[in-house]
Amino acid sequence: MSILKDNLKQLYYFYETVKNENISNAAKKLFISQPAISMQIKKLENCCGIQLIEKKNSKRIQPTPEGRKLYDYLDKIFRLMDKAEIELKKMADEAQTHICIGTTPTYGKFILPYIFENYASLWPQCHIKVTSESSISLLERLKQNKLDVIIMALWKKLSLKNFLVYHLGREEVILLSSPNHHLQKQTRTCLRDLQTEKFIMRDEQSATRKYILREFKKKGITLPVSIECESPDLVKELIMEGKGIGFLTRTKIRKELAAGLVQRVELGEHRFYLDIAVILNKNRPLTSEMSTFVDCIIKARHDKHFSTNLAPSI
Repeated sequence: MSILKDNLKQLYYFYETVKNENISNAAKKLFISQPAISMQIKKLENCCGIQLIEKKNSKRIQPTPEGRKLYDYLDKIFRLMDKAEIELKKMADEAQTHICIGTTPTYGKFILPYIFENYASLWPQCHIKVTSESSISLLERLKQNKLDVIIMALWKKLSLKNFLVYHLGREEVILLSSPNHHLQKQTRTCLRDLQTEKFIMRDEQSATRKYILREFKKKGITLPVSIECESPDLVKELIMEGKGIGFLTRTKIRKELAAGLVQRVELGEHRFYLDIAVILNKNRPLTSEMSTFVDCIIKARHDKHFSTNLAPSI
């Protein structure tokens, strides 16, 4: 039986006491009382059969020559233990799967509940981080490998040659107004008549804004943007307050439409749709975790199972 191995706690109390040159300071660091430390050190001395510390003055202690020798050995041992703990934590972190997801504010609310209710249960050891930014910023961060996957709306001029694209389907973009807006008195609004209205839109980095302005430009119509907002939530609030009209995706406005807080502006046969997709970096290998994640998102979108051997567009 080893005296030192069987008294590791007492050795650590002795070590911290000598290191701090004061029982009171050691007690504060170890969150125990001074009498408890003194008692443990006394037990250690009794086991070793030798005195290990002595008073230097009324407030400080110092090790005896034998205690100094023991302290030097313990200093090496506990430093190695600290190093081992750091290495073990590092290995544990490396063993844990990390997935960084980027999405726009609109689709963040769509995707987050499903991630935490479904994907997280499939991979409980996976650490998931979600960031919400503009489409342009998301693609740049994905290209730099700062994100693993993004979920966003696409538009035609978007360059996707460096990415794998898994199409989720189309999302309708609806022109909305408050219930008492004058356009609600009409059964149908002519597109050209919209040029005199006050439009509330997202900032210039918004995929929805880019798409809508481009579609109207193709028809020779310029929509006046009176108010720019950083978030779709602010666009929605201002529309409900009657400050203007604006386009939002059905996902974003579903509850408010059902509650009658906003109403659709009828544009006849004209309908607008965004292509929604999961996008990955083509130059990074697709891990099993990422394959499962893509599968989960498509399953959530279409409510049916897809194989993880999905065929993306390149």
